[in-house]
Amino acid sequence: MPFSLLAFICRPACAKEAMKPEKSLTFPEYTVPPLPQKIRLYVLALVEVPVYRYGEIGNLLYTVGKNILDGVVLFAMFSMAEQEIKAAAILGVMVKYAYPGITIVSANLTSGFIDRLESMREMRRQLRRLVRAYVGIGLGQAMGGLFLVACYPPVFKALFFGAQYSTKVIIVVLYLLHHLCDGSAQIVEGRCWFKVIEIKIRTGEILKLSHNFWVIYALSQNLQLILGQVFLWSSLALTNQLSPELTHPVLIGTLSFGFLSLAISKFMLPVAYKLRLCS
Repeated sequence: MPFSLLAFICRPACAKEAMKPEKSLTFPEYTVPPLPQKIRLYVLALVEVPVYRYGEIGNLLYTVGKNILDGVVLFAMFSMAEQEIKAAAILGVMVKYAYPGITIVSANLTSGFIDRLESMREMRRQLRRLVRAYVGIGLGQAMGGLFLVACYPPVFKALFFGAQYSTKVIIVVLYLLHHLCDGSAQIVEGRCWFKVIEIKIRTGEILKLSHNFWVIYALSQNLQLILGQVFLWSSLALTNQLSPELTHPVLIGTLSFGFLSLAISKFMLPVAYKLRLCS
C-alpha cells in the first residue's frame, strides 16, 4: 500500500474535524420591533414580572401626582411670590443654583450604595436591599410633596401669615426643602429602579424580555413623560381658570389627589414585597 494512502486512512480524527466547514458564530441581527410590538413587550413585562408591575405602578402614580402638584402649586405660588411677598426672583435663582448641588451629593452617595450592593453575589439579597431603600425614597418624596403643598397660597397664608419671621424667608426655605427632599429622592430612586429592573428583566429568565430590555425601558420613560405633560398642562390650565378662587373645591380636590398619589407611590413596591405579592 502506498505510504500516502496509508497516511490518509490513519490520519487523526482531529484532522478530519479540521476539514469540516466552520460553523458561523455570528448571531442574527437584532431588529427593533415596531410600536405595537413594543407595547406588547411592555405589557408582557408588567404581567410576567410582579416586581416590575408594582414598581411601575408606583412610577406612574408619582408622575401623575408630581405633575398635578407642579401645575397647581407652582402657578399660584409664583404669582403670590411676585405680587405679595416679592420673592419670585429669589425662588428662581435658588432653583437654578441649588439643584446642581443636590444632584452632585445625591449621585455620589447613590453610586457608593450601588457599588456596595453589587459586591453581593446573591441577587435576592441585592433585591431585598433595593426594596428596603424604597422606603427611604418614599419618605423623601412624600416630605418633598408636603413642603410643596405648604407653598400653596391658601395653605401658606393659613400657616405662616402673621408669623414673627419674614414670609419671604419662610417660602424660600419651604421651596428649598421641597427640592432637597424630592430632588435627592428622585436621583436615588432612578438608580435603584434601574438596578431592580436590571436584575428582574435584563438578567431575568424570560429571554424575550431580556433581549428587549432597552425597548421596554425606553417605552416606560416615554409613557411617563407623555403622562406627566398631560397632567401638568391640564392642572395648570385648571388653576389658571379658577385662580381668582384658589380655595375652590375642584382645586382643593385636585391638589389632594395629587399629593396622595405622590405620597403613596414609592411605597407600592415595598408593601407588595412585604405581602409576598412579588419576590
